[in-house]
Amino acid sequence: MDLAAGDQESVKSGFSDEGQNPTNAKQPIGVRVRLFEERDIPIIRNIMRQHHAATVFRNQPFSDWKLDRHFEKILARPPRMLCAVAEWQGVPIGVTWANADAYMLSDGPLFVTVHVIAVDLEQKPLRRAKAFLSLIAGLKTWAASLNASHCVVHVTTGSNLKATDRLMKSAGAQFIGGAYVV
Repeated sequence: MDLAAGDQESVKSGFSDEGQNPTNAKQPIGVRVRLFEERDIPIIRNIMRQHHAATVFRNQPFSDWKLDRHFEKILARPPRMLCAVAEWQGVPIGVTWANADAYMLSDGPLFVTVHVIAVDLEQKPLRRAKAFLSLIAGLKTWAASLNASHCVVHVTTGSNLKATDRLMKSAGAQFIGGAYVV
């Protein structure tokens, strides 16, 4: 089940209009979620560097080359892939990247796998939380547009897990397991 061009446009427009002030469309209210664009690359790269530095993988060198390949893939807009950006006052402050596919042991409906949710750690805690929750809301909207049965968020940072758990619960998430490093 591929996302048709028309469906892709409706998802795009859904993200583009979210959070707009109806009296002045140029002034976003709060955190706005939209699709990733090429102009976002420098800021999102910085956010991903911050994210990487806060994970258990921080001892591994950050790969600009690999991130550039991800950016190329995202900008190609493959079906069933989403990269959404949370912005505040027109500046990106968070990003999520996900794809949808069938569960490997079933012919049932699609489910969404969220590979990363990263927020700008230089933002105030409340704004970071709002960006995170806005990105989750965007993921839920996208998953619903695909009739996905589940939206699975992989938390593999190995850091600040209690705060992440609180945020996920406030977004309505249900804990179904975890990641282990051996």
